[in-house]
Amino acid sequence: MNHSFVLYRVATHLFSSARMYDHDHTLLDMCRRDDDIDDNHIVSALIEHDFIRKSDDQKPLIFSVNDQLVYSWVYSGENYFLLGPTRFEAVSKDSAESSILLKHNLSFPDMDVSGLIEVIPACTLQILSEDTTIIYNMERNNKHDFLDAQSLIKEMCLPPDEIEDTLETLYQTMFDQVENSFAHNPYNHEKLEVSYIKNGDVESLRRLLQERFPGRYGRLSDDPIKQEIYLAIVAVTLAIRAAIDGGVHPETAFYLSDVSIHKIGTCRDANEIIRLTVETELQCAAMVREIKDSMDEDITPEENPHISRCKDYIFAHMHGKITVKELANAVGLETNYLSTLFKRCEKKTLKQYITEEKVKLIKNLLTYSSYSYIEIATYLGFSSQSHMGMEFKRITGMTPGEYRAKFIREDFMNDSMFVNEE
Repeated sequence: MNHSFVLYRVATHLFSSARMYDHDHTLLDMCRRDDDIDDNHIVSALIEHDFIRKSDDQKPLIFSVNDQLVYSWVYSGENYFLLGPTRFEAVSKDSAESSILLKHNLSFPDMDVSGLIEVIPACTLQILSEDTTIIYNMERNNKHDFLDAQSLIKEMCLPPDEIEDTLETLYQTMFDQVENSFAHNPYNHEKLEVSYIKNGDVESLRRLLQERFPGRYGRLSDDPIKQEIYLAIVAVTLAIRAAIDGGVHPETAFYLSDVSIHKIGTCRDANEIIRLTVETELQCAAMVREIKDSMDEDITPEENPHISRCKDYIFAHMHGKITVKELANAVGLETNYLSTLFKRCEKKTLKQYITEEKVKLIKNLLTYSSYSYIEIATYLGFSSQSHMGMEFKRITGMTPGEYRAKFIREDFMNDSMFVNEE
């Protein structure tokens, strides 16, 4: 039996820790999914507790600590397994999904567990029970000896006639959690996603988005497609804001947002919606990475306010031809002074900057839309399609057609109506 893989799988599923002990309760192996979850001081007390020491080897246990954290203890083969900590996401009279409705609670009055509560993603009793019974059953060969999750839940929870008496305390606990802004299940993921995008860490974001966290999102719609669309819009919105915080100009970021959300809104396949969302998040991180890679270390991070206003005007008028005189009038400076100031601060001329920013938008349009080349050239204020192609190739080394062929997503290619370049 590959116990290391089992520990890894359970820890990943619970987004917590899984430990294996020998019969003397000596730690043999451990997998911790999140380094923020440091519960070693709690585990040390648990292992020495009579509840664990005197436990029946034949039955798994699910129990709470100080009515807040939840663990399971299960014997399988010649080893013991401790899963957790976790916390339960919700409660109802029917589901009994709260630690306070468990039969067993270990109280440690001098132990403060509030710090852990704030970083542990929520789970459900069903998920924890399923992981526990998988470990319990993996060394059993007779199907009649198997334990199912529902039987374990029934065994570990208070009987229905006792649940009513605990609701007042339970609701107060839930109220306290809301008052203290305890994290919902996806919050740790969201914090990491935002951080990776803001820092342009594309590879870390890619790995994170490939992972699955346990638990449930809130129900935003009874329609499963609308549910995914609404979740996607939230994810894209967070990603766009993180990209802006990472240095992407707001107009560029909002343009990508408009294109992505429009495509997501027309989708009728849940998996495709998820794929589009992931690609948008990765694109946001990539744009931040591009900015950070191209930053001149000698440039002061505090931008001249005249330059900032100038850039804002440029991004708001990308669809037309922008002259230096027009910019100077917009920011209230003399034309030659603005040109000199911009060159000194940005290490490039205004014309170079405007062209490079338009090329960045062309890249997004070629990758994320089915607009023809002439439509893109017209939209961004180039005098002709060939003029756009010439500038694009000068900066990227590729023609728009070569770039689109290399980076276009299959879904846009299928419904595109491309025209040949001049």
